[in-house]
Amino acid sequence: MQTSIKESLQYMIKAVKMIWASSPRWSLINLLMVVMRGTIPLLMLWVIKQLIDQVSLAVTNGGSSDAKVLMGPLLLTGLFFIVNALIASLHSVVREKQSYLVNDHIAAIIHKKTTHIRYGYFEDSEYQDVFYRALNESTFRPARIFYSLAGIIQNLITLTIIGIILLSIHPAMIVIALLISIPVLWFRIGYSRKFYRLLRQQTADERRVAYYNRVLTAKDYAKEVRIFDLGDLFKTRYEELRHSLRHKQLALLIKKSLRETAVQVFIALMMVVVFGYVILNTVKGNFTIGTMTMYFVALQRGYSVLQDFLSRITSLYEDNLFLKNFFEFLNISTDDGTDMQRNFPVPIRTGIELRNISFKYPGTSRSVLNNLSLTINQGETIAIVGANGSGKTTLVKLLCGLYEPTNGEIRIDSIPLGSISRKELAEQMTVIFQDFMLYNVSARENIWFGNIHREADDANIQDAAQKADVHNLFSNLKNGYNTQLGTLFKESEQLSQGEWQRTALARAFFNQAQVIILDEPTSSLDAFTEAAIINNFRTITKDKTAIIISHRLSTINMADRIVVLEDHAIAEVGTPKELLARKGCFSRMMESLKMDGKPGQHGE
Repeated sequence: MQTSIKESLQYMIKAVKMIWASSPRWSLINLLMVVMRGTIPLLMLWVIKQLIDQVSLAVTNGGSSDAKVLMGPLLLTGLFFIVNALIASLHSVVREKQSYLVNDHIAAIIHKKTTHIRYGYFEDSEYQDVFYRALNESTFRPARIFYSLAGIIQNLITLTIIGIILLSIHPAMIVIALLISIPVLWFRIGYSRKFYRLLRQQTADERRVAYYNRVLTAKDYAKEVRIFDLGDLFKTRYEELRHSLRHKQLALLIKKSLRETAVQVFIALMMVVVFGYVILNTVKGNFTIGTMTMYFVALQRGYSVLQDFLSRITSLYEDNLFLKNFFEFLNISTDDGTDMQRNFPVPIRTGIELRNISFKYPGTSRSVLNNLSLTINQGETIAIVGANGSGKTTLVKLLCGLYEPTNGEIRIDSIPLGSISRKELAEQMTVIFQDFMLYNVSARENIWFGNIHREADDANIQDAAQKADVHNLFSNLKNGYNTQLGTLFKESEQLSQGEWQRTALARAFFNQAQVIILDEPTSSLDAFTEAAIINNFRTITKDKTAIIISHRLSTINMADRIVVLEDHAIAEVGTPKELLARKGCFSRMMESLKMDGKPGQHGE
């Protein structure tokens, strides 16, 4: 994938603006120090020349010389050494301070993007490739571009002064400098382009390596890795794939090194010629010892700075290539709410209407939902049931706005769901998924996360906890509702799966939204806890619209109507009694559960 010069310049300008925006003051201080560090060493070189010439003159005169004549250049040399060292130390502090600000600024940009990006991207493998590349590069590439540019400015100042010195030796010195630099730059830029293409091709495999590493190290997999003895298997896969990737990268690096070695031999020969020319002119008396020393140091310094300059140019080119990954990620469209200005109807007067809804996941050809039409009345409790893969959870994702239908439309009181702002949806619609999150924060915050715009006082928090039957649990913890939950941090309390689910329910109840969507809300609860919550459910959902995904008969019976999904479409709709009397899909499902010996307990 080629990047044009125009694109490269655009990426570079964007990166510099990004760095400058992180802290204009520290960026300016950094640039000033770059200029000083590029100038002072060469001024020091001139002073050393004066000192050596004075010493040579004193030696020629048999040691007789005015001490004041020597003392001036000597003190000035010492002063330059001190100032140069001081600026170098201060510059390292400035760079470190700016790097903190840059990293924080870039992290804020990424977090804003990832929290507003359309949910569908998280289930899209192509997006995962883009995100992986961007995240790997974003931590250092933009800052390195700024530092490369600053370093190039410093190098150019140094090289300009050294160029003037070289011109005083012979005009051909500039031609020699160009002969030295062009081949090196050519090979390095070519390598950077090849390396960039290779890493883009390897993205999916690099993500697979990261996945194997997570299987071997993360808590989520630890139990099954041990129970099924999977450690050696995944370790082998990790090592084989990682070795294959690194082998290709190393092979490319070896080719680059071999070519550069040939160029470096040519450079060494040119330097020998130049040094020989300076020595010859010194022997003839055309140059003083101080002048020869200055030329030697200037040549050595110039060669070092030139190599650094070429490295920075190459690095800048390489970083600019990789910035394409970062800005490719930043250019992904987001749900920032700017195109969704409608308010959620308060209160809901008619209900939720699904009009001919169909849906396919991005990148797939198979329809998960086909032409669904359904009206959920305000204040009604609906149970959605169906076999695994019938589209129940997908329907929930559509209802809460995580996805938009491929065809059709969802309306709330005739207002298109897609036109309602994200903030309004979060306040008026609460959802607890079957794979609910376990937040490693305090019990209070675990409940408060249900609606962070609502006051998290004791009365509100405890009311939600009592409805979910976790009030007694949290009250009896060491620090009460302020106890840290989970296992990640010190002095935390781990909960059972059922206790975590009740905490998630408390989060939903704290929201006080008009619409409650629960995906298998009692799947991890024991019969006694489930019964207690069911007894409170009518009170909890009073005047609210509730949608429940469940296979448990006890939960289904709370519904006013049941919607049965079969073959990705609605097969039946009716009350529990009506559907049992029809002897259709729902009736067969209930009979199947009874035959399994687990009536009302069969999970999805």
